[in-house]
Amino acid sequence: MKDNQKKFLKWKTLSYVTLVLSALLLLAGCTNGSKESNNSSELEKFTTLKEDLVLAVGIMDGGQFDPKKGWGMTQIRLTHSSLLAIDSDLNFIGDLAQSYTISEDALTWTFPLREDAKFSNGEQVTPEDVKFTYEMLKEDGIKFDLSFVKTIDILENNTIAITLDEPRSTFVSQLTEIGIVPKAHYDENYSRNPIGSGPYKVVQYNEGQQVIMEYNPYWYGAEPQFKKLTFLLLAEDAALAAAKAGEADIVYVPPTFAEQKVEGMTLRTYESIDSRGIMLPAVPSGGKGLTNGKEVEVGNDVTSDLAIRQALNIGLDRQKLLDVALDGHGKKAYSLADGLPWFNEETVIEDGNIAAAAKILEDGGWADKNKDGILEKDGRNAEFNMYFSSNDQLRSDLSLAVADQASAFGIKINLLGVTWDDIYLKGKTAAVAWGGGRHHPYQLYTMNSSEQIDKGIGNMSNYYNPKVDEYLTLALTSSSLEEANKYWKLAQWDGETGFSGIGDAPIVWLVRVDHLYLANTKLDLGKQPIHSHGHEWALFGNVTEWTWTN
Repeated sequence: MKDNQKKFLKWKTLSYVTLVLSALLLLAGCTNGSKESNNSSELEKFTTLKEDLVLAVGIMDGGQFDPKKGWGMTQIRLTHSSLLAIDSDLNFIGDLAQSYTISEDALTWTFPLREDAKFSNGEQVTPEDVKFTYEMLKEDGIKFDLSFVKTIDILENNTIAITLDEPRSTFVSQLTEIGIVPKAHYDENYSRNPIGSGPYKVVQYNEGQQVIMEYNPYWYGAEPQFKKLTFLLLAEDAALAAAKAGEADIVYVPPTFAEQKVEGMTLRTYESIDSRGIMLPAVPSGGKGLTNGKEVEVGNDVTSDLAIRQALNIGLDRQKLLDVALDGHGKKAYSLADGLPWFNEETVIEDGNIAAAAKILEDGGWADKNKDGILEKDGRNAEFNMYFSSNDQLRSDLSLAVADQASAFGIKINLLGVTWDDIYLKGKTAAVAWGGGRHHPYQLYTMNSSEQIDKGIGNMSNYYNPKVDEYLTLALTSSSLEEANKYWKLAQWDGETGFSGIGDAPIVWLVRVDHLYLANTKLDLGKQPIHSHGHEWALFGNVTEWTWTN
């Protein structure tokens, strides 16, 4: 992307922010009457007295409160409890379960439950609720794969035991992500009136506008200082405007906005394992498949050519993408697991190598015969569509920078900003600005195993490699994390094949983003772990520790 393009992008963004800000200020004037301009004294009073926070950290929907429908930015750690949790040092600790033990054969997991755990309606959380939740999700099989669970048994002394058909190295991570629902109150309308055992309960949900949560008086953990959380469901531009208008305490900001100065707020930067890349269909067009249970078309005749995918992996300059699209707020990414114990360091390459990309394409039969700057092969241009979420400034900026760089070695990418609903319907026929990154390696399986094709949004590339499948299965069924990590690494690259960028490259990973928030200067967010993909997995994990500081 040329400098003037980048300047125009920022000018356009800031102009829109100014527009929204003006509207918010006008609204504030109409509803609150005239205000004194002494912001510092107002801030002092504000932070001393109030026990509520207003947050604008993205757009969510009511389905997030139902584990069967998925989860969004707040469900797990705010409104629901899970058997286990992850602390700020990434250790697995008890939550609803006081502790846990694993049998020597790694098949039986036993959980003595807390006696003081209650749902937000005051009813006791029982082993029957845990059993119901896990069996319901196993039967559904879309958002959570629990097909390996053999039995769930209720034992004496408020204890539950889960027995597996075979060892599952990633099961411990699912234990931290599955929110427990009450058996007596769960139905198809549950997400409209969720009842959980987390520190907060939903008291109001206005679709597309706001979600209001209040402290759950039956919460068994430490009482939070903040008794009310209001989430403004705003796009990033409007969220920044709300911060400037003094209408929010915490606002997620994309890197484009990181240099913005807001009185009374400071930028908080958190390292993450949240990676961004390009998902590329690995099969030719003409197929049919499923995404989230809906039939969709599958395949792309350009991206299914391995030379195209490998050329993008080595030809794109990750540092320049960081500088242009993220203003340097992040790190290069070569996988979904950079720096983690299951990352294969052999997959790190010297990128930005246009000559090497051109050679790969030439060897693959691609040539610019008509000299229009776009390569051709068998009468087809090296051209394809790429979808990105229109509500995501970062993905928009990154996609623009990717398309600009790819044109330098003869690949034309047509960018389309659409909703996620559209992406899930059309995304198996085109490239998608993809993302991911968890505190565990399970996504390496869901994104690359042929077993996950047509399951939820797993393996959107429709990628299939029998050797990779073998390694992934061995990693999943390992009885120790050390053994599992060996196979996770081999699945990425074993010297001859793998799903990494130097192998089949169904997803070309590019950057690892810092998570950026503007937060009230006097707000202490406690010790944050390294963040993972999405705000829900880290920022809110220690919400009961948040305080005002002097």
